[in-house]
Amino acid sequence: NTEIGQPKADILQDKSVRVVPVFQRKIMVVIQILVTTSLAFVFTVVLVEGLHYDGFGGSTRDTVLDGLAIMIASIPIALPLVIQVNLALGAAHLAKDHAAIVTSIPALQDIASMSILCSDKTGTLTTANMSIIADKIYTVGEFTAAQLLCFAFLTSNADKKDDPIDKAVIAAYNDTESAQDITKSASYKQESLIGFDPEVKRVVSFVTRGDGQVMTIAKGLPAKIMDTSAGGVDHGEIQWKVEEVGEQKFVEEVSEHDASMSKSGYKTIAIAVCMSDARKDGKHKWRFVGLLPMLDPPRTDTAQTIDSLQYAGISVKMITGDHRNVGAETARLIGLGTDIQPGEAIRNAKSEAEKNELIWNADGFAQVLPSDKRDVVLTLENKFGVVVGMTGDGVNDAPALSAAQVGIAVEGATDAAKNAADLILTEP
Repeated sequence: NTEIGQPKADILQDKSVRVVPVFQRKIMVVIQILVTTSLAFVFTVVLVEGLHYDGFGGSTRDTVLDGLAIMIASIPIALPLVIQVNLALGAAHLAKDHAAIVTSIPALQDIASMSILCSDKTGTLTTANMSIIADKIYTVGEFTAAQLLCFAFLTSNADKKDDPIDKAVIAAYNDTESAQDITKSASYKQESLIGFDPEVKRVVSFVTRGDGQVMTIAKGLPAKIMDTSAGGVDHGEIQWKVEEVGEQKFVEEVSEHDASMSKSGYKTIAIAVCMSDARKDGKHKWRFVGLLPMLDPPRTDTAQTIDSLQYAGISVKMITGDHRNVGAETARLIGLGTDIQPGEAIRNAKSEAEKNELIWNADGFAQVLPSDKRDVVLTLENKFGVVVGMTGDGVNDAPALSAAQVGIAVEGATDAAKNAADLILTEP
């Protein structure tokens, strides 16, 4: 029942429940019509033969056999086999010619009926090849851009080569000699790391200095780095408020810089530092260091793909954990609607009807939790009766991929996303 365990439980539940595909349900409706029509024919034939040709007298056996022959002939016994063979051939064609692995045949049936496609942003609609824009780095007080990069580097995991944010931070750090000099002169060494959790939106590292003392550095969503209780208290191990958060002018200034960067399409990462070990009891002093702007451009073919989907009558909704302004700017660049609503609006809806209307009308959602993505997919499926697809690549996309009738893991997706998906793309 924990926030971390719930997505796994949802995925296991999805996999254990047998869902009849829309295509199969339509085929069953056709079969029911055929059987009902044949029953009417059988009834008519039996009556005609029995009453007009004295079938109820001397040749009752022939009359019954005629009725049974019509009944048996009307049931398409081989239809399930023919459908499965054709779908298997289609799956083989997708794998051979389009580098797409089908893990669920029912999803292959539903994809033709898909009306709405929900999509993650980072790594799906965008390249996930992030880069830090050094000349737009924003720092507070006496902190410098080099210190900001140094602290960001110390909260990164060099072993996670598939993490786009850590990859960009490490690349920027390696290109900045002044940041490397700070690390060397202070003899900073990362001792341990509390990895990123999509629920708490931050990473916390514990760093040993040259004098043997331990300092704590945090990296993540600006609001959560300034005050971990922003948007509601989470289950993070370390909780804090930076000293400056009590100053209204400071909060407004940081928020303005964050909003300005996000409106220009930059993803912002905030850094805060505590010169003591925040794991120990006692009062700890946290300082806000600054904002790190990152650019994640859309894929070159995204706009064309969106246009093709819309031409085919499939509407696309973007669902991202990034800032609302970043989502709106990305949506504008790729040809989607820019009515991007915050994930908080889903969670805080006053009624079920209000939430359903919001999900149906919005062009997308930003600053969402993994549970919000799943909620959007299930609402569209269960409340509006449409066939929903979901594309994604991250662990936080897995619950929504599992809930969708057509879950699509894009190239470079994590193992969690692949295991939850019905279709795995192995090429961009």
